Amino acid sequence: MLIWFLISFFVSSVRLELPSCFTINVAYDLGHSIASKSTTGPFDCQEWCQMVRRCSHFAFNYGTGTCFLRQGDRQEAKTGYVSGPKYCPSVGVENKAKPICKGNLCIEGGAEPHEGNVIVDGKPVCDDNWGLEDAAVVCRQLGFPGVVSATVESAFGTVSAEYSMDKVRCYGNETTLSDCYHKKLDACYGNEGAGVVCATKSVGLLPNCFKEDEICLAGGNSPGSGNVYIGGYPVCHNGWDFPDANVVCRSLGYIGATDFTIKSFFGLSDNYFKLSNVDCRGDEHNLSECPKYHSVGDCDANTVAGVYCTPFVGSLGLGNQNEGAVIGLSIAVALLLFILCSIVFYIQRGRGELKIKSLRLPTNMMNNRTGTVENLVGQDFNQIYSSASNA
Repeated sequence: MLIWFLISFFVSSVRLELPSCFTINVAYDLGHSIASKSTTGPFDCQEWCQMVRRCSHFAFNYGTGTCFLRQGDRQEAKTGYVSGPKYCPSVGVENKAKPICKGNLCIEGGAEPHEGNVIVDGKPVCDDNWGLEDAAVVCRQLGFPGVVSATVESAFGTVSAEYSMDKVRCYGNETTLSDCYHKKLDACYGNEGAGVVCATKSVGLLPNCFKEDEICLAGGNSPGSGNVYIGGYPVCHNGWDFPDANVVCRSLGYIGATDFTIKSFFGLSDNYFKLSNVDCRGDEHNLSECPKYHSVGDCDANTVAGVYCTPFVGSLGLGNQNEGAVIGLSIAVALLLFILCSIVFYIQRGRGELKIKSLRLPTNMMNNRTGTVENLVGQDFNQIYSSASNA
């Protein structure tokens, strides 16, 4: 009894030296430690917790000098212990923004109002199977125009180990998060809170872009450039290359693609993905005809595929967007000049042949007479001589 009294007295004496996030005479998840070792005090114990990914809380026993790492914050009164979270909130940074709530749903802990851990009925949501479709439902329910990313592992601060939902699986079109499939029972700890980062402005797709298999471009500085959307959903850039971009551009009426882009070159998306690893040959009429994956777990607002298209002749009437038309017109003019030159050449050649024939005509007529000049003269002389003899 004397030993425990001394421990309690010692712990009480150092209370004023501990930060407010440390709790005296409380142990977290007693009997379920990740690891334990001897440390010099609670501060060293917390530093060790910060180096272990699975650790969310620590508990230091002053009596034995043992540090216990925990994966939850279920509290139990225990004399001689000092416990705390993996990280203490930074004044003026963490929890800067007020929680944003609608009905039983809130997001809290973020530095900005559009981000935070997800809270339902006052309890966090576990991050098991948490993805962009789930986050999109949360953002829509809270009134935001879209979603940027889904976060896991209590990205906006350690949460309570008492969860309201686990293994949430949404299709993305649900009205509320509670409409999605989920489990009430959980096996989660304080560092497994699900979170969201919501979009603050819409990409601005036109209504017709949400038709099935309809391809649209968004974010570019011309109608022929931008991030690629199909049916209103961004296309993930995994495996994206020139043949894929060619199919997109030709399906929109352009000659083809001059270049392709990745990493959301034309701005962040505001929706979840349905296509990834598109692998076109290049002769397809639409992306829907190309081989592709529907597994999009590693895609987010920063991984949208994009294109630069070469305009079709007359499809765009301004400036340097008519590069394709100029090329086509140049080829046509060159072909026409070649034909004209060929016609002139053959006309000139025909005239030359007629002139040569006309020059040869008198010679041919003379060649029709028999004998040489000498023979002709001799014949005339013989005729004269014969006439004289007869006389």
